[in-house]
Amino acid sequence: MIDYSIEFTKGILFIRLCGVLNRFNEKDIQNDIFEIIKSAGIRYLVYNLEDLTLEEDVELFYLSEYLIKENDGKMIICGDKNNILSDNFDNTIDELSALKVFETC
Repeated sequence: MIDYSIEFTKGILFIRLCGVLNRFNEKDIQNDIFEIIKSAGIRYLVYNLEDLTLEEDVELFYLSEYLIKENDGKMIICGDKNNILSDNFDNTIDELSALKVFETC
């Protein structure tokens, strides 16, 4: 089961994922998130994985980054406690650190 919350503040879309994410349930949230990114022209995105268990490699993060880059933006992942995605994406420890990165953009 996967759940998420969304907050838009200071021009940044924060998506907080909670539960277990795998290839079977990522589609449950993918369409909602991608629609928001496309329709609002989101340029800055932070995924918070603090309360997430990632069972396997999923497309959600790769496709999100692609959409954000199409908008000339940047995506950051925070709370990746197992460093599963650290080789592929920009990472910070927490949302406050991510916010500071975007302040320099």
